[in-house]
Amino acid sequence: MQFKLFAVAALAASFGVPAIAADLTFEQPTPPQHPYSAYDWSGFYLGAQGGYTWIKATVLGTEQNLDSATFGAHAGYNFQSGNIVYGIENDFNYNFEDKSQADIGWDASGRARVGYALDRTLLFATAGVAAAGGKVDVPGLGKKDEILIGWTAGGGVEHALTESILVRGEYRYSDFGKKDFGSSIGDFEATQNKVLIGASYKF
Repeated sequence: MQFKLFAVAALAASFGVPAIAADLTFEQPTPPQHPYSAYDWSGFYLGAQGGYTWIKATVLGTEQNLDSATFGAHAGYNFQSGNIVYGIENDFNYNFEDKSQADIGWDASGRARVGYALDRTLLFATAGVAAAGGKVDVPGLGKKDEILIGWTAGGGVEHALTESILVRGEYRYSDFGKKDFGSSIGDFEATQNKVLIGASYKF
């Protein structure tokens, strides 16, 4: 009798185990989600910018403020890997300030850019080589034009309004170094702080 009861109990248990096992579920851990930029920043772009530039220049042994409005154009190419956007950009700007003795009539740069894309918004940093056209015209001492070469660095934010239209805001600091303008004038050296807003067309 006891053997029969044991057999019945064992048989009941054999049917119950699969049912219990069926109720147990094992969930795979969810892998961490990394935000990915849906907008494609890669490609060639061309645009224009304008803003204001604060220039401090040392000419004839004295410091002068050559502040002015500025306007120019830029062109560049972006590459994209995930959310990282990197590329190169060149720009040229005309400065409207015109001092009677000295001025920086234009400035230009060739820079690398790297940024982080939040879909249609790009936060970027930039740095590279900068050049500027320095001019001195002092009665009795003569007139001299030279190109100053230095460096520039800054950053900004860019936003894609459409697939092709981009807008941006940017700040850059430039140090154009020192240039010897001859014995009668001496060294010409200049630094620049610049704030720009611009728009680009991405092809």
